[in-house]
Amino acid sequence: MARPSINVSAVLTDDRQLRSLIGLGRDDFEKLSNEFTPCLNEDRRKKRTGKLKKYHQRKVGGGRKPALGPPENQLFFILLYLKNYPTYDVLSFTFGISRSGAFQSLQRLLPVLKQTQKNLQVLPKRTTDNPQELFQLIESVDRVLIDATERPLQRPQKPARQKKHYSGKKAFIPSRIRRSQIRANGS
Repeated sequence: MARPSINVSAVLTDDRQLRSLIGLGRDDFEKLSNEFTPCLNEDRRKKRTGKLKKYHQRKVGGGRKPALGPPENQLFFILLYLKNYPTYDVLSFTFGISRSGAFQSLQRLLPVLKQTQKNLQVLPKRTTDNPQELFQLIESVDRVLIDATERPLQRPQKPARQKKHYSGKKAFIPSRIRRSQIRANGS
């Protein structure tokens, strides 16, 4: 693949552009990068079983070159994704990697970033999936705003599933169409 079409080193020198692309300033990025690099190296040494494997030193220049480049570029890649949520096609075009390479990089780098945040102790203290625990945590809060968006769902073919997903709403018919139908019938 071609080299990344985005010049990460140039972006890292411009604090305004860095904040607009990843949401962090230069100082915060450097602090995160200093902890991200050891976590990335530790992740590389792990096998699928989760155990650390013996570090194997290749000859200088040996082995496959990383698609995203140095750890700073990889951190920039994952932070850009988390701030903007572009598609894999956009990521592949921006960084000069394949779509599958973008997906695999995200799957590999997300746990590394989470471990980095855990090491820096910046993760939220409590997380819960149980609604009762959530209510206990927010007892003292006056208002809770929940952002919810209704998304269209492809209509199921089976009648039982259609009933399950039916909202009770009828299709929206604009008033202009209803009037024209009434006049056509003569009523």
